[in-house]
Amino acid sequence: MNSHNASAVLIILALAVLVTGASPEPASSAKDVAARLNFPYGQGWLGADDAYSVPIGQGKSVWLFGDTFAGDVGNKDRNKTTMVRNSVGVTTCITDKPCTIQYFWKNQKTPKPRSFFDTGTDEEWYWPMDGYLDGDKLYVSLMIVRNKPGAGPSDAFGFEIDGTRWATVSNALASPDEWKISIKDLTKKELWPGSSIVRDGDFVLFYTQASQGEGKGYMIVMRVPVNKIDSPEKNFEYLGNDGKWHAGLPHGDAQHVIDQAISEMSVRYHPSTKKWVAISPGIEFPSKRVIARTADSPIGPWSQPQDIFEFPEMKAANPIYDKDTFCYATKEHTEFEDGNVVMTYACNSSVIAKVMNTLELYRPQVVVLDVPK
Repeated sequence: MNSHNASAVLIILALAVLVTGASPEPASSAKDVAARLNFPYGQGWLGADDAYSVPIGQGKSVWLFGDTFAGDVGNKDRNKTTMVRNSVGVTTCITDKPCTIQYFWKNQKTPKPRSFFDTGTDEEWYWPMDGYLDGDKLYVSLMIVRNKPGAGPSDAFGFEIDGTRWATVSNALASPDEWKISIKDLTKKELWPGSSIVRDGDFVLFYTQASQGEGKGYMIVMRVPVNKIDSPEKNFEYLGNDGKWHAGLPHGDAQHVIDQAISEMSVRYHPSTKKWVAISPGIEFPSKRVIARTADSPIGPWSQPQDIFEFPEMKAANPIYDKDTFCYATKEHTEFEDGNVVMTYACNSSVIAKVMNTLELYRPQVVVLDVPK
């Protein structure tokens, strides 16, 4: 979805990811899985960004993509595609066999494709944030996006965020083309819950950007009881400055758990170190690095950020370097890990023509890193 924290409008994904099941002990190492799976162009899918993953068991994961180039089966030219604002993938990995993926969006294989999560209008659209699986129900936070007034079609950042909605898939273990989806309002434009969603005991935590204007803001934590996850908008609590949980939405008194505006990130637990790890791009934009913070609790206090990775695409000495390239969308995928960090990211260009005409620019990227100490 975005880099400075929402995915640029004409962006394409470079995302190679690994998928094994929801098993806590993967059948093969993370590096093996990464080598066996990428996100191939095919089925009319020619790239996307965002890429949150939700393991659903049986070696499968659901992938939530943002802006997606969708076209005819067999087409390899992005100029002959339509950009739908989101798509879904389902990957399956079986030990020692190539991982497979199937892509989905609405009106697939027709001249007029639509986003998988569709607003029904081109005036606003959804970028998926993190998801949460409860039994056979999948919940997804959807960022509401609109064109910025006066922005032209070549403006890669000509969008603005107008809040979030909450999608419920009542039969998430079925094929996505059979999903039964309901969507309702969640928050207004000042709060973007769902940058990361995790279970913590009897509660589901929402890492939430409190927006203070374009690219500005900070992260807070809101939560909902597990048994009320169908209606988070009615049951939110937030962590206050006093360290206590308060009912309702914050009004300037929420604790700043991370002093950085991050619309896309991951917060995940690592049993090997008994630490929570928060991964995001660096504080500056565009950032050439990925940073990690660690904590004993999912609500912090968080450590100072440490650099864990530098985007090779943004290094001047790299043969593929281009001054207009920027990278973002850093996400951790713990269902594929074996005592390490498996992370994906996407790269984009501020020059739309470079994205449209260079398939190599936005290829899937998977990295396997050491767990931050």
